[in-house]
Amino acid sequence: MTPIWKPLQEPFVKVNFDAAFKVTLHHSYSGFVIMNSTVLVMGSRTVLNKFVSDPFTIEAIACLQALNLSREIGFSHVQMEGDSRIMIVKINQHISFHHVDRQANMVPHMIAKERILLPEDRFWMEELPAAGPKNIKNELAVEAELRALRDGLDLAWDLVLI
Repeated sequence: MTPIWKPLQEPFVKVNFDAAFKVTLHHSYSGFVIMNSTVLVMGSRTVLNKFVSDPFTIEAIACLQALNLSREIGFSHVQMEGDSRIMIVKINQHISFHHVDRQANMVPHMIAKERILLPEDRFWMEELPAAGPKNIKNELAVEAELRALRDGLDLAWDLVLI
């Protein structure tokens, strides 16, 4: 663990993030700062987050918000730093990013387009918005079948998992 802040080499910027938590209100407060290799502050932000329930979640939210700020400002070479070892270790263990074709990503694309018509953000639990595909299981089965054919996997096993 590095006990002091050290700048990075260009073109990287360093994004430090942290969060505070008010348990009684279920509110968290994110804070982050972006600095370049000459330790010049490139941006900072603080954000109130409502309806959060635990310290792990608030640290993950602060990390995501800090990453979004760096993207909004236009940085593409970023190193994230935070003081929640547990959260950082879990992210490094449990998150992996993969690119897929639009065809394989149609459900979230349709949900994003649905937001254009809504007056506010929405959340659905164990369901999709009305504009979502009527039979998501069939769509997922077709995706699994195509994946299996492409990757040479046992098709019967893939479909059982769905």
